[in-house]
Amino acid sequence: MVFHRFRRKRTEVSNTVTRAGGLGNLNIQQEAGCNVDQDQTLHQSIATRSRFSSYNIPDGNNLAIRVEARPKDRLHERRADPLGLKIIYEPQSQAIVNIIFVHGLGGSSQQSWSKDRNPELFWPQKWLPNEPTISAARILSFGYNAAFQSTSTGNRNVLNISDFAKDLLFGMKFATGDGGKQLNMGQVPIIFVAHSMGGLVVKKALILGQFDQHYKDVVQAVRAVLFLSTPHRGTNLALALNRILTVSIFGHSAKQYISELENNSITLQDINEQFRSLAPRLAIISFFETLETTIGPTKMMVLQKESSILGYPDEISKPLNADHHDVCKYTSRRDPSYVSVRDALCYLLEQFRSDDAESLNFKNAEGRSKIDSCLSLSTTPVEDCDFYLEKKFDGSCEWLLTNGTFTSWLMDNDLPSRILWCKGRPGSGKSVLAAFVVQHLQNLNHNSSFYFFRSEDQTKRTVSGFLRSIAYQISGDVPEFRRRLLQMIDAGLNITKANYKSIWQKLFISALFRLPIAKPVYIVVDALDECEMPTSLVKLFADISASMAPIRVICFSRDNQLLSTIMNTARKAVPVTTLTVDDSRDDLRLYITEEIKSMRGDPGFKERVAAGILERADGNFLWVHLIVKEIVQCHTQGAVAEAFNNIPADLEALYERMLATLEESLRPADQAISRAILLWVACARRSLTLAELDRALQPEYPLMLDLKSTISQVCGEFVVVDNLSRISMVHSTAQEYLTKSSNSRLGVSIAAAHQQIFQKCLTNLIERNVRSRVEELSCPSFLLYAAVSWPYHLEFTGACLDEASWILLATFFHGSFVLTWIYLLATAGQLRVLLQASKILNAFICQCNKPNTDRRSSTHRHQENELLALWATDLTHIVGKFGLHLMRHPKSIYELVPLFCPHESVIFQQFGSKQVLSSMSISGFSSLAWDDCLAKFSVGGHSIPLNIVCLDQYFAIVMSDGVVVLYHSSTCEEARRFSHGKPVLKVCCSSDGERLVTYSSSTTKVWSVASATELHSFFNPSRAKALAVALKTEDDTLIIFSDDRLVRCISLNNADRGWQTHDDVFGEDSFEGMQYNSPRNVSFSPDSHHVAVAFRGFPLSIWGVESPRPRLIGRIKRHGDRAERRTEPQSNYTDVQTLCWNPITRHILGTYNDGCVFKWHPWENEYHESEILAVNIKCSPDGKFFITSTGDGGLKIWDFQHFSLVYQLSCTSSLSDLAIDPDGRRIYDLRDNFCSIWEPNVLLRLYNADEKAGETTSTEESSTTMSLASETSFEILDPITAVAVNPRTLQCAVGNDEGSVRLLGIDGELIMELSQSFMTVEHIVWSEDGKLVAIADLSRRISIKSMDHKDAARPLKSVLIIKEENTIQQVIFNSTTDLLLVCTARFLSVWSLKSMASILTLPQTVSGTFWATHPLNRTLLLGFGFNSIQILTWADLQIRNELVIERTIIDAESERTPQESMRRRSSAPLAMSPAEDGNRVDNIWLTDDGMQALVETSQVIPHGRRKKQFMLIILAHLPIPGSLETETTVYPRLLPAELLARIEMPLGFLSNNARQDRRRSSLRSGEASSSLPTSENTLVFLDRQFWVCTWLFSDSGIGSRVRRHFFLPRDWLNMECLELAVIRRDGTLLCPRNGEVALVWNGLKEEWIE
Repeated sequence: MVFHRFRRKRTEVSNTVTRAGGLGNLNIQQEAGCNVDQDQTLHQSIATRSRFSSYNIPDGNNLAIRVEARPKDRLHERRADPLGLKIIYEPQSQAIVNIIFVHGLGGSSQQSWSKDRNPELFWPQKWLPNEPTISAARILSFGYNAAFQSTSTGNRNVLNISDFAKDLLFGMKFATGDGGKQLNMGQVPIIFVAHSMGGLVVKKALILGQFDQHYKDVVQAVRAVLFLSTPHRGTNLALALNRILTVSIFGHSAKQYISELENNSITLQDINEQFRSLAPRLAIISFFETLETTIGPTKMMVLQKESSILGYPDEISKPLNADHHDVCKYTSRRDPSYVSVRDALCYLLEQFRSDDAESLNFKNAEGRSKIDSCLSLSTTPVEDCDFYLEKKFDGSCEWLLTNGTFTSWLMDNDLPSRILWCKGRPGSGKSVLAAFVVQHLQNLNHNSSFYFFRSEDQTKRTVSGFLRSIAYQISGDVPEFRRRLLQMIDAGLNITKANYKSIWQKLFISALFRLPIAKPVYIVVDALDECEMPTSLVKLFADISASMAPIRVICFSRDNQLLSTIMNTARKAVPVTTLTVDDSRDDLRLYITEEIKSMRGDPGFKERVAAGILERADGNFLWVHLIVKEIVQCHTQGAVAEAFNNIPADLEALYERMLATLEESLRPADQAISRAILLWVACARRSLTLAELDRALQPEYPLMLDLKSTISQVCGEFVVVDNLSRISMVHSTAQEYLTKSSNSRLGVSIAAAHQQIFQKCLTNLIERNVRSRVEELSCPSFLLYAAVSWPYHLEFTGACLDEASWILLATFFHGSFVLTWIYLLATAGQLRVLLQASKILNAFICQCNKPNTDRRSSTHRHQENELLALWATDLTHIVGKFGLHLMRHPKSIYELVPLFCPHESVIFQQFGSKQVLSSMSISGFSSLAWDDCLAKFSVGGHSIPLNIVCLDQYFAIVMSDGVVVLYHSSTCEEARRFSHGKPVLKVCCSSDGERLVTYSSSTTKVWSVASATELHSFFNPSRAKALAVALKTEDDTLIIFSDDRLVRCISLNNADRGWQTHDDVFGEDSFEGMQYNSPRNVSFSPDSHHVAVAFRGFPLSIWGVESPRPRLIGRIKRHGDRAERRTEPQSNYTDVQTLCWNPITRHILGTYNDGCVFKWHPWENEYHESEILAVNIKCSPDGKFFITSTGDGGLKIWDFQHFSLVYQLSCTSSLSDLAIDPDGRRIYDLRDNFCSIWEPNVLLRLYNADEKAGETTSTEESSTTMSLASETSFEILDPITAVAVNPRTLQCAVGNDEGSVRLLGIDGELIMELSQSFMTVEHIVWSEDGKLVAIADLSRRISIKSMDHKDAARPLKSVLIIKEENTIQQVIFNSTTDLLLVCTARFLSVWSLKSMASILTLPQTVSGTFWATHPLNRTLLLGFGFNSIQILTWADLQIRNELVIERTIIDAESERTPQESMRRRSSAPLAMSPAEDGNRVDNIWLTDDGMQALVETSQVIPHGRRKKQFMLIILAHLPIPGSLETETTVYPRLLPAELLARIEMPLGFLSNNARQDRRRSSLRSGEASSSLPTSENTLVFLDRQFWVCTWLFSDSGIGSRVRRHFFLPRDWLNMECLELAVIRRDGTLLCPRNGEVALVWNGLKEEWIE
């Protein structure tokens, strides 16, 4: 009865509930005949009182809900405010920036910004446009439905911050303005102004958009955010607000988006963590409230300052004299709060105005630097273009602009992408015409890029150089591509050494071609025929037909049959038109008229001469140029007529005449100079400058007076010098003629010329002072040419080196000159030359060893060949192992690199062995030669590794429990985890490596690789299991092939439509009368347009799946299938066991069930088969090679083009999966519970193979360097899991994954095996006297053994065995070695080593505690917790004191400069246990004097990652138990800023003063001291670049700085091993690597000085 009366009351009155919530006040209104409507903000008090009384309803928190009446005419005020993104101001001219306002919870797009809801105070629309600076901006406001009401009583509102963020992204991309005009967001910078929860919506939108193909460009345009009282860390009022809504008399429900605003909610932590990676590119200004907000009858602070600011390094924060309500509403333009916000906006706009309005990169210089570094450009085509433009004269080339073929290519929009081939005879002015086209496109302000191939310059003939240059130019013209390229670089794009196919795939097909660019992108290519691989380049151009962006290519070249054929082939894929440029009489007439102006004679005579030249020119500008040069030197008309009549009609005859004339006119001495110059110009690897040529001609021709004039006199018209002093042939045809005229006195013999240049290069590199000249930066440019080019010239000499050249080569590699050469290349960023030199040396040795080689055989020459072969091997390994260090620290080639090389390597034998006697040395490895195993680490735990997938910066391992673990490829360090929730059956990644797809029996999920965020989740089709999964990046479509023989797809952008099924052609079709059965193996092509399907008993078939009905492409035909003796229909065809695609050539690679390997091209029906057996097969991303595995664990590497085996590895354990990294330089495999990483030497050779080999080298010829497969055998040792140094003897106990514990001597030699338990060894601990050792393994068994120091070889005696029930976390001996502390996950136990029994067991009171004996009072234990320190007595574990650690400065510094930690506790080999999920202490290091402790702690952050902090605790300041001290707080010290910025992993402390022993004794005995003694301790640590460094800790602080000593090679960088590395008290580093322990001696004696 009461309930009904109350309902009637509700229908009669209008009530308002005002209550403090997450961001302000809540207003819930209701009146008769209307629905509940939201108020503008949570914090607004009722302005108008009605005649009805108010209710006071308790909310459970002793706060009242004030319910008041409200006039009806105020209910619908905000309903008129539009939702979505709307323009509120548009400038008359093009906007230079977009400003978007986003309101908070319960607000609206206009009233949130209007004081007292007054439309005239809507300041973003009324005031900002009148500000002079801001008037150039377009202003928009975004409204979203963040209401408090529910659609029906009791229904929970499921909207959350992500939903609002997606709505904002959608509006930015697809919303329209007046008249339906697109907003075109992303063309100019974007600034957000966000109030309250609106700031969280903005942050989430940026996070989501960066990974979404549709929103990337828009998000990249965001350059600044102004936060107005945004609850970055939440508010305590959110929980109370949801309680109010739940118990409200009006039937409201709790809101998910309000729950997300609770203090430090998971949602907020997730947003903050992911937003951190975006913040550095944004300008962030945070305003916070300073006044309490009126909430009913009370006032309170809605948001504290700490929650309103992010605390980022470059963030600007500013208080406003306003409450939470008025922080975004202002009374007038003079309101101080408005002035502050306006000034901030003006400041930002001024910054943007000074930049290029089209530049969307906030740090443009930094972005350009990133692109420069990524593309590794050595030259620019601008100089070439300018060179040819200088040859153009007024009025020439204009005919092209009226040519219909050209104008159609330029302007016709019917065909977006097309190719125009402009062909002509040599010398017809094609290059000048190409330069003119470039100039014309630039004048039209088109997006244009260009490249001039140059036959005389090998650096300008490669396809990869062309693609890098074009990509660089397009990134400068097209903002969308620039943003995409920067995103790829930030995500780890590395094409420094990539081949042209990889560059084309990554930069063009996967990036440029997928951008929705409206304006065409023009590409001008000159001298296509002078490219090393013209046919391959045209094949690439055929791919532009699939580009979303219109690509228009114009190519200039000679007309030849090869290009004609390939252009006809390209026409099948892309429109190709042809334009002949030979017929250019008007241009020729203009050119001739201009050229003969300087000729003597009257105008009539000149006109007749010009007409005669034009008649015979036949469209050849070069011929005209050479003829005019000769005619203008005549003095009579008769001489002119004679010269004219004697001029040959074609270029070759003309060259012959020029050469004969030059020979006759030169003295013998001048002929020698001419031969030398022509030799260099014709055969140099690139165009030389005058200074370089002058140096090259010495000492034979020293002190040239005027080299440029000399060239003109002795080389005639064959050689030209441009304005940049670069020397080149007048034309490529002149170079061809001279090299064919070797019998002439001035002709050039190619082999002899290259030999002379080779000899000159090496001569310059072995000069006595060459190292000092290089290091003093006085290195002449020719020396760099010599360093880079001598392998190139050696390649062209064949085996024709004379004795002098042989001696030079041997001298070069025998002496230290080779190190200076490597140093010079590293300084110039040209380490790739080492790989080229390795390949060329191998080929050279093969040529010299041929029986028919005309060279006398001798023991001396045989030794030289062996030396060259050793260096050929070492050069490749040096690049692979030390390349990054050499690029950063070139001088390390002299002092560090040789020491880290194997003892049998030639570089160690020549240089490292000499250094060992006087400085650092390395020992501990059983293998003395280079090995191919980079690393091995465990990934097991309680689940089994199933699959491995490689991305750009990471590799991912799929575990049997449905977890995908992501590792950094550089360090094997765990980066993050994806938990699918169920076992993952299939996994794939997007082509850009930014998204990962996991497929289970019930759901498919798409993840962001960068943040481990779940982007999409779908339920799978019922009763179907996917056999293959692929993600089509071009349209964001997920496609699967299931065991029910159906192809299905789902759009990530329109997931509501669900899975779309293609026609069931496999179910309705049959082959040879037999119905298809369940597929055995399926593989999608890299572009997902085709699928290879292997049915049991049927031939492998390829189907096109780009349309709803799959269509058959072809079936494989294997010789021997369908033998008549076979009677069973399904036994007529051999089953395909495994298969994969070559991503470049579209070949299919596979293995049959009989083990044979095959290669098949479905479209060209090319088929090859090998009888070498394999069970698995994978192809490299660049298509150069593929790998197979055998049943016994062996690996084989094949050269793809020649289908030949080039490498095989024998291994002792079988593997379950394998993968190849995106660069094609590394192989990953899974064996049992381990991941092994291989870098065979052959991969580097394949990776850097000559690009033109595929176009010009036959299969037979290719065998010169890889004719026989190199074979190696490798024993995979069990990984080291525990290392402990005996404090007395410095001997080392080492445990491994198989339970073996070995004792190593001080030199690293094996002394004995201590134990064998067959369970992973987790802990090894020595007693302080070194007499006892405790060994704990995975079975929770502790074995204690005693050691006889008098007889070190005597087997250890077993003392005690302890069996624990819980996971063992720590084991410690006391100082007198009579007690043992065992710390498990739940208990602390003390064992007596005298009675051999447990004397005490207590429960753990603080989880994650790290225990150590008190160094200043050995009867006490110190328990280091995350927030506290416990002091216990050893004997009874009684707590003597408990101290609180004041972590404020530690946490604040950690927030400012976060550093991730991925340390694994030994109790969790793979996954962190639940107990370790929170805050914990990872490790402590005590100084040798016991005065200080370095403590490493870590905090959990989203996605299984941890953030680490370091702090220094002064132990001498801890209160002594039993004393009168009452202090209970410990104040740790921050590490010095320089140290904190560098430290990655502490290794331990070294003592610097022997007197510290006496100090410790006095402190332990309790002697009084007026002041603590001065102490100095050296911290040894790894920095973030994995250098071993030291820092001197001293009370004075004098001289404290980071000192670098040596780096660790990249094959040592396994985080699982590095965590076990220790520093002995003698300064020797012990570092596990590949199942052994490396010892680095004397490494700290000398500081590394650059």
